[in-house]
Amino acid sequence: MAQVVNSTLHKAANLITINKGSADGIEPEMAVVNSRGVVGVVYLTSAHYSIVMPLLNVNSRISCRLKQSDYFGTLEWKRGDSRSTYAVGVPRHAKVKSGDIVETNGYSDIFPPGVPIGKVSNIGDSEDGMSYSLKVNIFTNFETLRDVSIITNYSNPERRSLEDEAQTAEQGEE
Repeated sequence: MAQVVNSTLHKAANLITINKGSADGIEPEMAVVNSRGVVGVVYLTSAHYSIVMPLLNVNSRISCRLKQSDYFGTLEWKRGDSRSTYAVGVPRHAKVKSGDIVETNGYSDIFPPGVPIGKVSNIGDSEDGMSYSLKVNIFTNFETLRDVSIITNYSNPERRSLEDEAQTAEQGEE
């Protein structure tokens, strides 16, 4: 358990500072959650503090899925509203309705599958019209956020090494 000691909510690149760091076993790319769901990802650490990139950061990208149907997309924040974000890239053939739960899909080494993110509040088209852009009311209240937990043992080094090797080989063929 860690406490939020500083945060911003109304910048493009919001950050959160927590009072746990590398001396506590915290490393970059660890998941940060609270009792309601996803908060963000550890970005930087010092011995006793860490900087977290929250969902409310234009550079944040978190793999997500619709709990009811398993269709997936990417969570992106588009600035302005600290209570909502967007699930983009959800296929147009996905059956989706307001109120559907959005959660992590486990496609990364950061978040395990099934961590709650929020509920769909609006269904729109992506900019290119090829997929949905779902407005998601997030469960975490960043305005009152104080206590967070860090998921410290989810990363799979073997999987990451293999995927990095495949990516390097793929770039060599271009």
